[in-house]
Amino acid sequence: MTELILPHLAPIRFAKYVISRDGDEAVVKNEFATIPSLGMLIEAAAQSSAALANEDEKGKVGYLTSLKNIKLLTQPTSLECEISVELTNRVNNIGYLSFEVNQSEVLIASGVFIVVVV
Repeated sequence: MTELILPHLAPIRFAKYVISRDGDEAVVKNEFATIPSLGMLIEAAAQSSAALANEDEKGKVGYLTSLKNIKLLTQPTSLECEISVELTNRVNNIGYLSFEVNQSEVLIASGVFIVVVV
């Protein structure tokens, strides 16, 4: 696993390690101090998208700007989860990403978000 470099600090830093990356898809290990809320899972997904940054985006800041089809499928029960993120479309500095949150191989949340990198 590779540590994910982010400007976030505790208690807001959730994304910890890149488990895998293949092209426009990545799986990131996330850790929480308490059982996460849906808002915390969304922020963790946005942080996890940093695993997909290309070379010219490293060192820049990404801003979560929009959410779509966000679903909490079951209540989280653990302080850890794996988040899969996929970059489905990119236009200049705007990325359209989908995500899934899994705890113990159970899908607990999913959705789509937009990140603008500046």
